[in-house]
Amino acid sequence: MSGFYFFQSRAKVQLLCACLIVLSIFLLLVHQTRNVDHNELPDQTEKLQQLITREIRLLHQSGKTYNLMEESDGQSIFNNKDECTLDYMNTNKLPQDHPCVIETIRKHYLNKPSPPDVPLKLDTEDDHDRSPGQTGVIFRLLKNQTKGFFVECGALNGEFMSNTIDLERKFNWGGILIEANPETFKKLISRNRKAWTLPACLSLEPFPTQVTFQMKVGDPGHSHIEGAAKTLQKPGIPGVDPDLVTVQCFPFYSILLAVGQTQVDFFSLDVEGHELKILKTIPWHKVDIKSLTVEWDHIPEGQEALIRFMEESGFIKIGAFDFLWSRDVIFIKDLINIH
Repeated sequence: MSGFYFFQSRAKVQLLCACLIVLSIFLLLVHQTRNVDHNELPDQTEKLQQLITREIRLLHQSGKTYNLMEESDGQSIFNNKDECTLDYMNTNKLPQDHPCVIETIRKHYLNKPSPPDVPLKLDTEDDHDRSPGQTGVIFRLLKNQTKGFFVECGALNGEFMSNTIDLERKFNWGGILIEANPETFKKLISRNRKAWTLPACLSLEPFPTQVTFQMKVGDPGHSHIEGAAKTLQKPGIPGVDPDLVTVQCFPFYSILLAVGQTQVDFFSLDVEGHELKILKTIPWHKVDIKSLTVEWDHIPEGQEALIRFMEESGFIKIGAFDFLWSRDVIFIKDLINIH
């Protein structure tokens, strides 16, 4: 996807400053070249271009907010290429909108959606809803919207218990599928989903992190980041992989920026206990999310803490699922969506 971003208010100010700098340089050089022989003008033009490039580079380096979607002909949007490494990014806790973070996601983690003419590879071809019920509810809440945009974190293999596959194959939705379990992700990417796929986890902090991840061989749906989640088990227990793995995590907002999409119609979040921490990293004033389903069963703070935070963030709880495989709370941005 090649779309490019809106400036935030600070970025707009920086752009105005850059324009003023460029205009000042231009007027100065025009004044200096009034009495210059026309044969010297190419040299003056080259000097002007060099000065403009230098001033804009200095402006970007001095600011903390960036025009993240300004990318030219495959060139790096991060000035110090040698420093843009995972170690540098994680150690320095680079902000969610830092060009190094965005570029790293784009170049090394994002997989493009499969072309429309490439058929899906599903285990079964029947028409039944793969989700425990979320897809139908969200579809009705959004007034049968077609060609929407979803984000599903905890996407598993892209079919089993998927909250988004039917939005994609029946109603032409696109989106982002995030799955941290490296073994499960291999199956996900083989499905030919018409969505971006990302082999990573969502960060529990507003900056990139690396975490220890516990895979459950017999129950991949309960694989998760090692931590305070109730489902954490010690290696050696049947169904639990004895080897913990290191997984890279990125903030939710960073991933949205990497694909050029800050408007999300449906966000499905199921990460076995860390949902509230992830939600607290999102700059809600910079994104437009219409609806969410959030698993609450393993959140240490409990369902009430989740609901309270989401209400403070401008959302309304309109219901919940309490099934064997799904204990989710459903949120919408406002009541307009259900009329």
